[in-house]
Amino acid sequence: MSNEIDPVDGVSRRTVLKAGAVSVGALGMSAPVAARHLEGSNGRRAENEVDSAAGYGVEVLAKHATFPNRVSARFQMEYEGYDGAVVSDLPLDASSVIVAKVTWQPEGTSGWHTHPGPVIVSIVDGEIEVLNERDCVVRTYATGEAFVDPGQGNVHIASNPSTTDDAVAYATFLGVPAGMPATTWVRPVDCSRQNT
Repeated sequence: MSNEIDPVDGVSRRTVLKAGAVSVGALGMSAPVAARHLEGSNGRRAENEVDSAAGYGVEVLAKHATFPNRVSARFQMEYEGYDGAVVSDLPLDASSVIVAKVTWQPEGTSGWHTHPGPVIVSIVDGEIEVLNERDCVVRTYATGEAFVDPGQGNVHIASNPSTTDDAVAYATFLGVPAGMPATTWVRPVDCSRQNT
């Protein structure tokens, strides 16, 4: 099967951990991995600095679970306002899945990131805004709604627009290789260039 998501050129992807042991498990890691945070003399982020989460927490509900049978899947997302479809394949060697509860505090953000495979997200409280690098369009998902993040290089950020209430979702990360992280943070994306 093929992955029809265009890779993002020139993005240095590294896994980042800036929280405690719960996050280590949430990311499917056995030990913390930290990124160097470089700051130039002008106080701005260095070009190779990866983004990080703020006001965002992940509680693992089910660690890596393997498939005893051969499993494959194909997700096709057709976003309003996006010309075409995004296809994400879960390969036959899907490896394992992780199930987690994700919480955004008021105005919390996941930071810019991607996942190794598709992620099925169900919003159970509040709402989140998702911004994909491919088109820089904000899409809002509210309580009772769900979406599929294609993963596999789909760089995006998810934020809670509320100034007073938490937002909560359950996420099933598919195709996460055993012992590998479910999330990889990348350098921040500048959507202002696409929206001018």
